[in-house]
Amino acid sequence: MLKFMSLAVKLQLNVHDLNNETGAGNVTDIRIMEFLDENGNKKEAPAVSGRMLKHWHYEAMRALINNGSYSLPLCAGCKTGEPIRPGEVTNGQLKQVPKPEQQILSSCCICDIHGYLIAQAAKQEGEGGISSRRTSRAMFSWLMPVLGSETAQKQVVHTRVSQQEEIAEGEGAAQMIFNKSYASGVYAFVSALDIDRISLVELNLGSSSSYAVGDDNGRKDRIKAAIEAYRYMLSGQMGASLSHALPHCSPLEVLVLYSEGGPLPFPVSPMYSDYIKKTKGLMPEHAKVLYWGKDTPEAISEEEKRNTISDIFNELLSKI
Repeated sequence: MLKFMSLAVKLQLNVHDLNNETGAGNVTDIRIMEFLDENGNKKEAPAVSGRMLKHWHYEAMRALINNGSYSLPLCAGCKTGEPIRPGEVTNGQLKQVPKPEQQILSSCCICDIHGYLIAQAAKQEGEGGISSRRTSRAMFSWLMPVLGSETAQKQVVHTRVSQQEEIAEGEGAAQMIFNKSYASGVYAFVSALDIDRISLVELNLGSSSSYAVGDDNGRKDRIKAAIEAYRYMLSGQMGASLSHALPHCSPLEVLVLYSEGGPLPFPVSPMYSDYIKKTKGLMPEHAKVLYWGKDTPEAISEEEKRNTISDIFNELLSKI
């Protein structure tokens, strides 16, 4: 059974709005990051935080569960997409409710896989506060431009039109003007999924029953949902403005490493030109390599090459 997997992805995104950094008045700007190229020279270009990528993996998992593709439990916070986890509805309000770790994991697969942080102050003087956290089993890098490729960005004007005579007191115009930035480029990101630690109760490692749920009652489906969520991200199903700025996304290369024997090093980012050769040089013998791309690099054997991205996902799911 799979114990660990990681992805190194290269994709082209045109006219995306994945990270809105700042808003001032009617202007929303996109995030720009400084970084170094392969010669150590400083560059800057639009980039997207790993928090954004992690959020959209979470959203894809939530959609797969809510639409019935997987019959898995969710707490009230994760079911509604609120960052309050573990959450319960009490007196009509969604609240974070501290519980023992095993109970949290068994009642919510997203709290299990994406982790949580409970940090509640004492209600009265003299009482102890509550602090509890679970680290995420899904890890993400920033989405960064591929070194040597061009990036583009442009701020455009939008308008909202109201049918009312006035949209605010003192204003006679029924039109609101605002500006937003969009970017395009060839990007790379890395992600890893620590499969062996899904449903693992960290505070119960000395017990013979360290997993909150077993393979027969949901753990395998949790792993499958977490893997399937990546498929939707590779289609461009991520971003700050999906209602009106779906990225024009074209996957270019997908490199997957998986292991049935133990954890693996993280792959080298596809933002570097020789990432495949370096990644394979890092991997232990038990690592398995799967690759999809338009052209097959010399570092990839015919045995490792797959004809479609779906072939990669089907193979991973068959190992669970």
